[in-house]
Amino acid sequence: MNSVFIVNFVGKASPKTIKQLAAVTHENDGKWLISKVNFIEDQVAAVIKVELPNDKEQIVKDAFIHTPGLIVQFVASDSNEHRKESIFQLRLDANDRSGIVNEISHVLDSQGINILDMDCQRVFIAGGGGVSSSLFTATIAVKLPVETAIQDVIYELESLSEDTRVVLNS
Repeated sequence: MNSVFIVNFVGKASPKTIKQLAAVTHENDGKWLISKVNFIEDQVAAVIKVELPNDKEQIVKDAFIHTPGLIVQFVASDSNEHRKESIFQLRLDANDRSGIVNEISHVLDSQGINILDMDCQRVFIAGGGGVSSSLFTATIAVKLPVETAIQDVIYELESLSEDTRVVLNS
């Protein structure tokens, strides 16, 4: 029988650290079902859904716990993965403004849409003549309720402002 859990961790790490943890999981007949690992300089924040044989669970958990510089938490989970046909990847581009992430979250939440992942970037653009601005870009993975059409979600997000554009990535 297999064990499935989610491990969350933050702290000081490198890509090599992540490779070592993945190797320990693999060596113990496990796999990462879903993973989101973000680095800012030498700091990491990660959420990983792990599946492995029950008798190997503690070995893998110990590898995470005993990695220097990381604060680690485990949460029990089940092995059900999201239905692929209801998950969509969107890219939203707009002029940056205060509260834009809140506006996006509100639109999605009001329609019962689950945000599986949202990665936001702000890019400063220096223009000629002393004019400067910044561009906001978000890559969003969403799971839609059965009754919601993705095109309706795109129209709703694009209605946030005249300059908001949403692209459906397949």
